Amino acid sequence: MPYYKVRLSGTGVEYQFEDSPDPVIGFFTTRLVSAPSADEAKLRATELVLREWQPDGEYASANLGGLPALTIEQVWPIGLLQGIFGRRPSGYTFYCHD
Repeated sequence: MPYYKVRLSGTGVEYQFEDSPDPVIGFFTTRLVSAPSADEAKLRATELVLREWQPDGEYASANLGGLPALTIEQVWPIGLLQGIFGRRPSGYTFYCHD
């Protein structure tokens, strides 16, 4: 099955860091997924990210906003070896203001 990297952006969250006076309102993130098509890769990556923001997810308890509204920014296929042995992207790049 082919592998894809999917870059997403999310808005609609309100996540407070201890050292920042302004809450986070959005983010960018990338996920690596195995899927039969680019469209299915988008769905799988979206599910992975939303799972982290839903109740009992890693970011749910500190999020004062709602579930993020996700936008697919880019999808690109990657090779089999990179898909199997490559680093799994995780984490987020957060921003505070538009």
